[in-house]
Amino acid sequence: MDIKNYKKILILGDSGRGKTTFAKNLSEKFSIPTYDTDDFFWKVKYTIPNNREESVIDINEIYQNSEWIMSGSTRRLIIGGLEGADIVFVLKFRNIFFQYYYIIKRSLFRSEEKLVGLWNLLAHVTKKKYKKGYGSHTPPLEEIVNEYKKKVIVFHSFKEINKYLESIN
Repeated sequence: MDIKNYKKILILGDSGRGKTTFAKNLSEKFSIPTYDTDDFFWKVKYTIPNNREESVIDINEIYQNSEWIMSGSTRRLIIGGLEGADIVFVLKFRNIFFQYYYIIKRSLFRSEEKLVGLWNLLAHVTKKKYKKGYGSHTPPLEEIVNEYKKKVIVFHSFKEINKYLESIN
């Protein structure tokens, strides 16, 4: 897969996996605008959600553009991206402690993220990881992505992501 030919890029994975950083790196290399599903999901980051139907309509407008890089994991917001993407990256790391570390670290540099939002996000990540309150109504990401596996690349570490970025001229 030659990423230079792709103009619609979807980056998926749980919080704290490096989706935003990866998206920014690709955006800088290819001058493609980058977006995050969180910006459509939340009215106030991690505290007040947007209207569900309106957020889907708004994000689908982005998916109609000729170029975009979208990062996120909210199932209802990625469906249109999966269908329209030229390539899909899935960031799937095993260690939850690294995930906690990166979530906390990034919150120090994001003025819009408040302590209550950080706490809610850490609780959400923990519940999701250990399937406490999640799963019965939300299919796993792997299941959703499986239909599009011909255009999916999975990374299991930051090292793999960095190696990939270095391989792009």
